[in-house]
Amino acid sequence: ASVQAPIVFPLATCCKGTVASAASTTVGCLVTGYFPMPVTVIWDAGSLNKSVVTLPTTLQETSGLYTTSSHMTVSGEWAKQKFTCSVTHAESPSINRTFSGEPGAASPTPPPPSALDLYVHESPKITCLGVDLDNMEGVTLSWARESGEPVHPDPIVNKTQYNRMITVTSTLPVDATEWVEGETYQCKVTHPDLPKDIVRSIAKAPGRRVPSEVYVFLPPEGEPKSKDKVNLMCLIQNFFPPDISVQWLRNDSRPPPDPHKATGPSPAFFVFSRLEVSRADWEQRNVFACKVVHEALPGSRMIKKSVSENPGK
Repeated sequence: ASVQAPIVFPLATCCKGTVASAASTTVGCLVTGYFPMPVTVIWDAGSLNKSVVTLPTTLQETSGLYTTSSHMTVSGEWAKQKFTCSVTHAESPSINRTFSGEPGAASPTPPPPSALDLYVHESPKITCLGVDLDNMEGVTLSWARESGEPVHPDPIVNKTQYNRMITVTSTLPVDATEWVEGETYQCKVTHPDLPKDIVRSIAKAPGRRVPSEVYVFLPPEGEPKSKDKVNLMCLIQNFFPPDISVQWLRNDSRPPPDPHKATGPSPAFFVFSRLEVSRADWEQRNVFACKVVHEALPGSRMIKKSVSENPGK
């Protein structure tokens, strides 16, 4: 059989940070899919005390390839260190996997403000998260604008999660006009134990704007009168960007709480929304409208399509 280089998967504790004060920690490397035997696994833990256990090799009968794993336990000041697992096999290049004991502080890219907040409420906000933090000591979340203009974020909020890790949240009100014109905002997360600051940027999605097509459909012609509900359909399609707001109105006001169910945007960006109303309400010839707010729509960024029972039916 031909030589097959191994695939190496790093193995680490699932809840990094919950054991940051522990005297030791264990990490591992799963080495799989290689032929022939053997592989060599070498661990580098710097000056830390370590003990290594490499498990016996197993043969995968269906593929004829081998698997093994190696685990290292380190003690001492491990929480601020990096560890490396190096795997060598036959004539394949060495494969390295590096682990870090530092705190999490992952920072997802902030989501854009909703179309409803941008064009109807005119009070858009963007939010930055710092997640998987061990502690709050020395952590900061700060905002900046590419233009250099000042920012005025809301106070930082922190919350301890079920796994004892801390999430910090910073919300920044933004100007709707400046957002639409393409201003870029940056959120920076700093923590004393991070090797470098984490910076995330958010701006209006690039690309050609395409206004949505909106269609409202009457209840099916043959829907039994015995049913006490009727269904109204609103199809919104062929729009870009994907951020969109869909609401149902009854005589230009919102119906009772959450009476409709809408699918989310698909990769092709369409939304199909259904409103269920009582037959008695429908037969009173109330006017129901599907109101859509989207960036690419002209003028007010809003379009409304209405429907009511045809008195001739």
